[in-house]
Amino acid sequence: MTSILGLLAVGAAQAEVLRVGGTGTATALMQSLGTAYAEAKDERIVVVPSLGTKGAIRAVIDGKLDIAVSARPLTPEEQAAGLVTLAAMKTPFGFVSSRKNPPGLRKGDIEALFKWESATWPDGFPLRLVLRPRSETDTALAGAFFPGMRAAIEHARARSDVPIAATDQDNADLAERLEGSLTGATVTQIRMETRPLSFVDIDGIKPTLENLETGAYPYAKTLYLVALKSRSADLQSFDAFLRSTKGSEALRARGVLPAPTP
Repeated sequence: MTSILGLLAVGAAQAEVLRVGGTGTATALMQSLGTAYAEAKDERIVVVPSLGTKGAIRAVIDGKLDIAVSARPLTPEEQAAGLVTLAAMKTPFGFVSSRKNPPGLRKGDIEALFKWESATWPDGFPLRLVLRPRSETDTALAGAFFPGMRAAIEHARARSDVPIAATDQDNADLAERLEGSLTGATVTQIRMETRPLSFVDIDGIKPTLENLETGAYPYAKTLYLVALKSRSADLQSFDAFLRSTKGSEALRARGVLPAPTP
């Protein structure tokens, strides 16, 4: 397999290189998966951080990345540009807090926490929100999953005391620093970055892979591995690894499950 950027100071005798980038949710995930893949194949994965979905997709089209990890499905325009989805995986999406054992929340009560300026946790402890930009997938997910959240998030956005985190890593950093914080996040990011943040049970259900798999916990974020269709044959080795027993075990250990490819 020949990498697009394999000519970058990589000697012929060295292992092949796959360059990957995309949504911040998956940065640590892909770095760790790269280690597992290198153990199975004579191939190395280099993760380029801080690109985001849009930037990584553009980089694949321009031939500067081999694979983009997208937080959303491809648009018709991106498909027309020659992009295809190689594989997809999903991870539980929910709310995290700096509180060590945060009280659980009911689905129907979450809206109020984003609307009330003096919102507290169910036990009365002061609650501090962290928001994401309007364009972020996590904002859309929260709006789609929980009743009234689109309007509630916009209400919270107008408050001067509510910070807006530009990236997934900024989001987790702020959540760690704020006492009583509440913000959206994925299991794979928090697990792979070993963040001292705790997930909140929703309607008494924990956001675990097991509960996601059985349907008991219905809130998930899907990640899409995107590449140029003209290069899909070159990337079959990585695709095959993800679909193998070893690859599936590697995904589960990192907080994600294989998902149907669109």
